[in-house]
Amino acid sequence: MNLSTARHFALLFSLCLIFILSQTGFAADEWRTVSPEELARKTPKVEPNADAEAIFWEVRIDDSSAAELAYNHYVRVKIFTERGRERFSKLDIPFLKGKKVRDVSARVVKPDGTIIELKKEDVFEKEIVRASGVKIKAKSFAVSGIEPGVILEYRYRETFQNDSASDERLIFQRDIPIETASYYVRPYEGQNLRYEQFNMPADVKFVKDKKGYSVVTMTNVPSFKAEPRMPPEDQVRSWILLYYTPINTKNALVNSMVYWSLYTSRYSNAYKDWTKPNGEIKKAAAEITQGAATDDEKLKKLYEFVQTQIKNNSYDASLTDDARKKLPKNKNAGDTFKNKMGAAADVDILFASLATALGYETALTMTGDRSEFFFKIENARGSFVHIACVAVKTGANWKYFNPGTAYLPYGMLAWNEEDSTALVVGEKGFYVSQTPLSDYSKSKSNRRGKFKLLEDGTLEGSVTIEYDGHQASIRRQNGIADTATKREDDLKDEVKNKISTSEVSDIKIDNFTDVSKPLVYSYKIRVPGYAQKTGKRIFLQPGFFEYGAKPEFSGTTRVHPIFFSYPWAENDQIEIQLPAGFALDSADSPGLIADKDSIGSLSISMKTNTEETLLIYDRKFHFGGKGNILFPATAYQPIKTMFDAFQKADAHTVTLKQK
Repeated sequence: MNLSTARHFALLFSLCLIFILSQTGFAADEWRTVSPEELARKTPKVEPNADAEAIFWEVRIDDSSAAELAYNHYVRVKIFTERGRERFSKLDIPFLKGKKVRDVSARVVKPDGTIIELKKEDVFEKEIVRASGVKIKAKSFAVSGIEPGVILEYRYRETFQNDSASDERLIFQRDIPIETASYYVRPYEGQNLRYEQFNMPADVKFVKDKKGYSVVTMTNVPSFKAEPRMPPEDQVRSWILLYYTPINTKNALVNSMVYWSLYTSRYSNAYKDWTKPNGEIKKAAAEITQGAATDDEKLKKLYEFVQTQIKNNSYDASLTDDARKKLPKNKNAGDTFKNKMGAAADVDILFASLATALGYETALTMTGDRSEFFFKIENARGSFVHIACVAVKTGANWKYFNPGTAYLPYGMLAWNEEDSTALVVGEKGFYVSQTPLSDYSKSKSNRRGKFKLLEDGTLEGSVTIEYDGHQASIRRQNGIADTATKREDDLKDEVKNKISTSEVSDIKIDNFTDVSKPLVYSYKIRVPGYAQKTGKRIFLQPGFFEYGAKPEFSGTTRVHPIFFSYPWAENDQIEIQLPAGFALDSADSPGLIADKDSIGSLSISMKTNTEETLLIYDRKFHFGGKGNILFPATAYQPIKTMFDAFQKADAHTVTLKQK
């Protein structure tokens, strides 16, 4: 449900916008005059060390037509350095199916006033991403004459069929500084334009102009700089959410609880109809749970039934758009049970219906998406939430279940829906809750390696890694549309990206579709030059699984909070057969690294067998103890210090000496 194909590629498209420069501006019939001051400018105004800076960045959003929503973009950029030249030498404007990009034009204005125009034939369309039948294309172009000192201008028009400006997000903070960022919005007739600001100065407001547009402008906008382990972009950068209210609404800023009461009421009666068990479902619920004594045993049997016996069409990558349209539409749980297939939401609803048949009280549950934004109840817009799971009441408590998400283990939600403000919607209304956060022990990797170290420093042997919880489900979901060969190739690439000289063979992946068991990767590996030989000594890093790992945090300062998606743990067991004629100089261990609250911990121990021919290395690590996964920027230095200590311990080297 939360990671359906559509949502997955909405996330993929958002990631493309991070790495592909998709600037926005204002389209007009004529270029505006470039001032002598702009041409002569030698240094940035907003950020002293910027390689390029947008003099203005304007977007006109026209929602006056019911047929389409139009964005007209106009951007003026001043180039200051060679890095700025490289960055803007080529531009891609990405788009998905349903959006059109047209009327692309660009020009370069040199300091002496010379103008180089982009030729229409130099704009071409290309495919930049293809996965599971979904394509992301781009209008691509390069303008000659880009060099430090010039001004680059470009314009284009985007259109969205049958779309609306309501719930559109206006991004102000981009990856270059902007002197003046403006949005002009022409709302649909009969609608009252409202907006909510996020991380914006309080004095930035919409004002109306004489041409029927509402205008909002922010000046001296700093560039948005991504940092390792930061919250999702919309949680920390500057943006505005647009929405409509009827023109005669007297008080648009109603109390959030009133808003959510009205919003969820539409689901209350519908949910009862969706989940009402018929005779077949009642019979099936009794048969499925036969022999189960406790609530947990019964619900687990129901969970496993809908995950394994009902085909989940949301994760079927073989289905084309046309094939999906021809699938039977399930109106309720009875249809899903009868057809033995359905979308992710249908699987959840059937689970709720089976639980209802056994006498449990169930409810629909809506949450935000922590991979996009940290939803709070004060964010009174339906676009901030989605139907995430169903709640089942056992005793006085609610438990949350999402069997509609492929490969999600029983008792867990998707990581981006855990620890989230939730609206639990039942027949009698709704109440506000908080979804639980899984303990680090639920998302654990058990990594085992049995190796032989050769005298020349080559390490060879076998590796087995078992993933549980979120570590397993994320890998399974990322590879859901891939062939077995593709998954094996991806694993080989993952190992080689970490240890470039490695030679990987005999790859095997077990339990990929069986969520009741750990996801298991196994392979053989040979790494020439893994250990360094100097004279009669060999220097060896026993911590194979952290070999070549880069620092988690490298910056000396921090702007954004520190955010870890979920708590996790790692247990490593490594055996290394020492080369003949060599002995361990000492088996000293780095010792325990942990904070007083046990938020994070690393313990490493080493020993040899009686003959001193085998080095035995045990490592136990966890982070996110007591649910601590979000930290303010002021906590950066302690967090960085801890992870630096982790890395130093993981990179601990022992010395072997020749006998």
